[in-house]
Amino acid sequence: MQRSWLLDPRRKTLEHLVELALVIVVLILTGIYLNMGIRPTRSEIMVIPIGVKSIIIIGYQLLSEHTARFSRWRSPKANTILNCIEVVFWLAAIIVKFMGVSRTCTGNSCAVNVIILLVALSIL
Repeated sequence: MQRSWLLDPRRKTLEHLVELALVIVVLILTGIYLNMGIRPTRSEIMVIPIGVKSIIIIGYQLLSEHTARFSRWRSPKANTILNCIEVVFWLAAIIVKFMGVSRTCTGNSCAVNVIILLVALSIL
């Protein structure tokens, strides 16, 4: 019996690393936006805890999957639930961010907001 490509450990690890890189890019861009001197709204601040949550979840999944010390906490059911929750949170962040971009969009902050929105869309 052949294993499914969805369950291939190398593919899952690569996917987690790409998602981790994209989350870090979103956090860096949000930091750049917040340092522009513009008063932040809920949509800008909402991305920070969602990004940190994603980093923690990806760290849990990578550590429990690839280290013997943390393998006792490995749970396919928990990973499935966490991955489903990730999609919901990032979708909520994208919707709130899109409403913020469409409401107030001026100058360089508009460009940074649109880039953050596009990177968050690629995380989905």
